[in-house]
Amino acid sequence: MTRKRKLDITNDGVEVRYANWMAQLIAVMQPWSLYWIAGRASAKTVQVLAERVQEVAHDCPGAPFAWVADTYSDLHKNVIPSLVDGLSLLGWMPGTHYVINQEPPREWRQRMYNVCTDWKNTMVFHTGFNFTFISLDRAAIGAGRSYVGVFGDEVKYFPEEKFTNLLKAVRGFRVKYGDSVWYRSRTLTTDMPNPNHLGEYDWILKLAKQNDKQRILLALRAGFVYNDTKREYVSRLQHYERLKAEARTRAELRPQVSEAERLMQLARRTMQRWEQRWVKTRRGVSFFFISSSYVNVDILGEDWFHDEFAEGLEGAACNILSVIPKLEAAQMFYCNLSMKNFYADGFLNDVIDRHPFGWEQDCTVLRYLDPGRPLEAGMDAGNMLSMVFGQQAGHTLRILKELYTLPPQSVRDLADKFLLYFRPHRRKLLKLYYDRSMNNYRRTGADMATQIKKAIETDAEGRRTGWTVQLMSLGQGNISSNLEYRFFQELLPGHLEARLYRLLIDRHNCPCLKAEMEVTRTKAKADERAGTTRIVKEKTGDKLPVHRLPRESTNLTDALKYFVLRPEVVRMWQSRGAVSGASYL
Repeated sequence: MTRKRKLDITNDGVEVRYANWMAQLIAVMQPWSLYWIAGRASAKTVQVLAERVQEVAHDCPGAPFAWVADTYSDLHKNVIPSLVDGLSLLGWMPGTHYVINQEPPREWRQRMYNVCTDWKNTMVFHTGFNFTFISLDRAAIGAGRSYVGVFGDEVKYFPEEKFTNLLKAVRGFRVKYGDSVWYRSRTLTTDMPNPNHLGEYDWILKLAKQNDKQRILLALRAGFVYNDTKREYVSRLQHYERLKAEARTRAELRPQVSEAERLMQLARRTMQRWEQRWVKTRRGVSFFFISSSYVNVDILGEDWFHDEFAEGLEGAACNILSVIPKLEAAQMFYCNLSMKNFYADGFLNDVIDRHPFGWEQDCTVLRYLDPGRPLEAGMDAGNMLSMVFGQQAGHTLRILKELYTLPPQSVRDLADKFLLYFRPHRRKLLKLYYDRSMNNYRRTGADMATQIKKAIETDAEGRRTGWTVQLMSLGQGNISSNLEYRFFQELLPGHLEARLYRLLIDRHNCPCLKAEMEVTRTKAKADERAGTTRIVKEKTGDKLPVHRLPRESTNLTDALKYFVLRPEVVRMWQSRGAVSGASYL
């Protein structure tokens, strides 16, 4: 039995990469289909998706695959830039190894098995392997095409019916690729879906039943043996090449060269045999796995987890520990919130098409914004400065956009964000509704309302911006959270549409507002004068670490409260004299 040689990792022909243990496990196994639910910051894109793309690009030259995202905007802003970053970290560069949204070089086109005449929403690699980027809100991008396999990240946002319908197109070119491990493969990753959050879907959990333990273990064992034989071959190759180079000047080493070559060729044949066995064990093997963010603890560090768990809120169990959440009937402040309160077609995709990937979007992408009418906003000046923007058309009030800043950013920073995003808006009049506390110190000009007004009307250099801000809450009284609770109980189900309006929120342009409305809870507060207990808004989320405020505090929901609960609206609502008994305990 020959003695194994140690691999020289300092050799220029060996590339050393770091990967967490979960990424190594997936790399060793390389299953036909991967369904991975991982905690946040688990390096899903860089260490798993990007490496899997490289594997498929080499194993299936010329094959067309689909990369799916939930929205066209997210595809441009997040998905493609993240994939490009991941490939760059692995040494693959645009123009050298792939091109996006442009016609590839002729030799690359000749390697493509599918015919393509429109290069928009495509990514073509030097092997001819190519992606078509498809968003589920614009599924026509992939209409009439067939694909060998599919990739998708953050699949918890994929409606099951839409994604299932798209999978029917993963059927193409069986004659060419039918014998490949990757034929009709799926690579789907996400963090743990929480069905208590509107717009998140947990259908991926059903794929756990596709796991075949014996086949998975067989593929894993074969992968470990194949990896050992590959390492042995490379070390034998290094030894042979080093001995051959030294033998040119040292005659006594020349008899050893032929023996080193024989052992190197033997190691190569062994490696090739185990590669064939490994490929055979992978065919049709699905691997469903749930892991927490602790798989990446070596990079994140213990302090990252300590900070995340410091407040002990349940969101960490789902997003970090990947604990399957329980459906809650629990006392949610916005208990009647449902998907009908949100809309998903708020983007003008034609506008996005005219700009490069990663473009910093402005208000020209908003489908329902009327640039010829004044803009209205609600603002809260809590731990974070929060604004929501909207317009009313008939009996429909739409919340079009959210903006916020976190400490230590100031009013100036929030105003600059507003001026940049809404620069193309023609009717530069902003009607601002806000909490009465923002009027404090108005006589001295130090009130928050005046500060944001000045910051929007003049830029950092003191130049006029063209905007006029009308402060709509001067002299306004307190809006209690119990009044807010009662009002939203009727507003969200649509009971006030005929009398006032219905509320629609852009789920993609207001993601943090949506998240806050889904997690804000109630608490009971005793009213000693009336001898009753009232339901009010739980505010513990406002004391979280700064980076968690946007999605777990109540700041944006308070901005929404000031936006909708205007004095005239409250008067019309209360004019019926009806009080909901559900607001009392």
